[in-house]
Amino acid sequence: MSGNPNAILEVRDLHTQFSTLDGVVRAVDGVSFEVARGETLGIVGESGCGKSVTAMSILRLIPPETGRIASGSIKFEGEELTTLTEEAMKRLRGHRISMIFQEPMTSLNPVLTVGTQIAENVVRHLGVSWKAARERAFEMLDLVRIADARRRLDEYPHQLSGGMRQRVMIAMALSCDPQVLIADEPTTALDVTIQAQILDLMIELKEKTGTAIVLITHDLGVVAETTERVVVMYAGRKVEQATVDALFEEPLHPYTRGLMRAIPRLDVEADAAGTRPRLQEIPGLVPILTQPIMGCAFAPRCGFATDRCRGERPPLVDAGAGHLVACWEIERVRRAV
Repeated sequence: MSGNPNAILEVRDLHTQFSTLDGVVRAVDGVSFEVARGETLGIVGESGCGKSVTAMSILRLIPPETGRIASGSIKFEGEELTTLTEEAMKRLRGHRISMIFQEPMTSLNPVLTVGTQIAENVVRHLGVSWKAARERAFEMLDLVRIADARRRLDEYPHQLSGGMRQRVMIAMALSCDPQVLIADEPTTALDVTIQAQILDLMIELKEKTGTAIVLITHDLGVVAETTERVVVMYAGRKVEQATVDALFEEPLHPYTRGLMRAIPRLDVEADAAGTRPRLQEIPGLVPILTQPIMGCAFAPRCGFATDRCRGERPPLVDAGAGHLVACWEIERVRRAV
C-alpha cells in the first residue's frame, strides 16, 4: 500500500538488470519512490547511477534482448504495469504517461515534419480525425511558445534549433494530456538561457494542466529551482530522499554532501589575489555493477565509512520529517553538516 493516498505513480523495490559479456549489470537495485498528482519529483545522481534506466523501466522500454525488470512493482493509478500486455502499454505510453528524452534530434523522426509526428500521436491515442489532430498539433506548438507555429508544422527537425526541437518534444509529450510526464535530462544539450526557458515552460505547463513531473537530472541547480521532493541515486540504489528545502539545508548522505560541495558557489568570496576556493571533487571511482556490492555502494569513496559500512548494506531510515537516508553514520554526517 502507498503511504500517500494522493500518489499517482508508485515504484516499489525495482530491480532492472542487463546481461553483458562481463556479467549481469544491476542497473537499478531496489529503488522505491512515489509521485503525487501534480507534484514535481527530482531524481538526481551522476551519469550511470540508474536514473534513466528507472524511467525506461516505468514505461517498459528496456530492450528485452539485453535487459529485463527482474523484480519489483510499478503501479500507475493502482494498476500494475509490470504485468500489462505490450498492447496495453502502447496505449498508455504517450497518452497517460509521456516522456521527454535527452536528445530531441535522435528522438524525432528526421523524415517526417514535426506537425506530422505530433498529429500521429494524437490520432493514435485520442482517435480524432487527421484534421483535428493537425489543429491540436498547432495548438501545442503555440502553447510551448514556438513562433509562427502554423508554419513550423510543416518543417523538419533539422530545420529547427536545439531549443525549438526540445519544445517540439514537450508539445508532443503533452499533446494527449498525460497525468505523468517523465523528463529525462530535458535541458542537457541546451545553453543556459534556453535551459532556463525550457524549465520555466515545463513548470508553467504543469501548473496549467496539473500533470505530475518526474525530472531526471544530474544538475542540482535545476533540482533546486524546479522540484518539490528529491530522490538521490548512487550505483543503482536510492541513498537519500527529502523535500528540496530539507535536502539543501541538511544533506545527510555523504554522497549527497559530495555533490553539494562540487557545486560552484557565487556567494563565496575570492581571496586577495582573486582566487576562489577549489571545488571539492568526490575521490575514487564508481563501483562496477557486474560485481556484488556487499555493503554501502559509496563506502570505498566515503570519508565516514566504517567496517560495518563496507560489509553490511544500510537500510533507508527516516532521519526526521520524512527525510530518508541509507547510511549507518547519519549522526556523524549530521554533526559534520
